[in-house]
Amino acid sequence: MAMPFYHEMEGPAERRPEVAVAGSIAVELDWVLHSAWQPSFRRDHATLGRIYEETPRLGERVRGLWGALETTDCSGSMELQVLAHHGGLLFTLEADELLGRLDELCLAAPVDLRLASETEDDRAALRNRLARLRSSPEARRAYLEVVRDVWSAIRPDWMRNGLRSVEAAVAARREIQHRGASWQEIAHSTHTPGGHILEDLVAALPPEGTIAVVPAYFAHLGSLADLPGMVLIGVRAEGSGAEARARTEILARRLKTISDPTRLAMVEVLRSAPSTVSELAALFGLAQPTVSNHVKILRDAGLVANSTDARRRLLVLQRDALDALLDGLQGMVAPARQTDPTHPAAGA
Repeated sequence: MAMPFYHEMEGPAERRPEVAVAGSIAVELDWVLHSAWQPSFRRDHATLGRIYEETPRLGERVRGLWGALETTDCSGSMELQVLAHHGGLLFTLEADELLGRLDELCLAAPVDLRLASETEDDRAALRNRLARLRSSPEARRAYLEVVRDVWSAIRPDWMRNGLRSVEAAVAARREIQHRGASWQEIAHSTHTPGGHILEDLVAALPPEGTIAVVPAYFAHLGSLADLPGMVLIGVRAEGSGAEARARTEILARRLKTISDPTRLAMVEVLRSAPSTVSELAALFGLAQPTVSNHVKILRDAGLVANSTDARRRLLVLQRDALDALLDGLQGMVAPARQTDPTHPAAGA
């Protein structure tokens, strides 16, 4: 995960902060919590707009978590990243792992953080949040319930689209890293956060520190967080051709498979009931080797599988794979994010 550094001069190599590229469910959830305060974030991501529109009470509960001294100027939400980092769970993509320890993490919340990426007022607000989560059972209970309910709301879209988008973005940036790119190139996006503040924070890292580049599916633009021994740079998990190809590779292969009318007709037949190769050959008036070739292509795409029933070797439609194909196609065709201000879903 760390970026290698090469030195041609003799003598001990200069030690520099490592660059880590990884996804983070804590960062994802912080973006979702933040979006409860920001209409532009909800317009930018269809899932966030939908969950807060369909369950307005959820947004009210998120906004009602914090008092006046705990509300940041930009209504940001960063405490979950702090807790996950403190508990060694910042780079997990398993929500259950993080949520299962969230009460414990709140009890041990650090309250003396530098938080140099934030304004003075926001530093005070975040420290107050962490202190209340640490000291108040009622605050912890309300926070845990809200975070779990937010996760339940976004989980279907995360499992269907978000996780693979982040995995593809991480793989694409690690490939850039493997080629020896600088941390600036690895973290580059259409909106790299921080400007000179980012450069100053990285320069202040100790040699054993970490520059963490975290692609996030629910990100609005970009984010920057100063954590103990780490500068976290949040970027959107989209944008490059490599990422797009990685997200659509399986979908494209399956679409190509059923673009043949005979194979598509076989899928329709198998949707009603399992069948044998001989039965399909008779039904379509084709030679058995021809049908076997079509079946092999369908099987290689994960759309059909073999099953045995008494004396017959049946072909069974893999409904999960078909559902995934339909969901994936809908996710690609339907506007997952709206950034065009002329679009009805995008307000001022």
